[in-house]
Amino acid sequence: MRTDRASGGHAVTTQGRRGGAARRRASCGLRHVTAALCLVCTLALPAPASAQEVGVAARVNGAEITVFRLERHFEDYLRLKARNVAAIRSPDVFKRLKREALDQLIDKELLWQESQRRGVKVDDAAVEEMRSGIESGFATREAYERRVRDAGFDEASYAEYLRRELAASRTLQALAGTPRISDEDVRRTLEQEPAPAGMPEAEAQRQVRAYLAASRRAEAGREALQRLRESARVEVLQPF
Repeated sequence: MRTDRASGGHAVTTQGRRGGAARRRASCGLRHVTAALCLVCTLALPAPASAQEVGVAARVNGAEITVFRLERHFEDYLRLKARNVAAIRSPDVFKRLKREALDQLIDKELLWQESQRRGVKVDDAAVEEMRSGIESGFATREAYERRVRDAGFDEASYAEYLRRELAASRTLQALAGTPRISDEDVRRTLEQEPAPAGMPEAEAQRQVRAYLAASRRAEAGREALQRLRESARVEVLQPF
């Protein structure tokens, strides 16, 4: 169940073509989840909070998503969509994009909570692999460590943050499952959308199978997240 609160405190409860085109369609599947499930908070670690970034944007079963966290994630979300915040002239578009970013954080929190319920464990080796991958994007280790400190993390708290991200990602994968793609599924798809001229049959079948698997995982993930939302109490405290 979701509770959206507008300013004033009132609450309302609501409960291919193959190749490039096919891959684009498949990638849309869990865009609102995986883009931020953006495990690697990429290289854009949070910056210190300003006065406008204090407060709570939402609560998920009582767990708070802070305004500070939303603002940092919103920056990453716009970067992934190749949008410049200064170029967004429409207040409605700005609000819609920010709400989409908040929805991603809500999904991540739901997945983290579900991972705890399922007892998902992430070992130190997996955390270190992820951390070292992020560090490799910086020119020097000193630059990486300075950015982590500026974000308000120490070594232990940053490792714990990454552990949560990995747990959420693994939970989503478990919820989505591994779809079974039959030879008949592949054949029917190729009948509807023939492979480009000259493409070997085996390669065409491989691409179609991969596309169908990604599409079905995406759909299963969306359905699983919807079930989690329906059974949760989500309070949105920011006006949109």
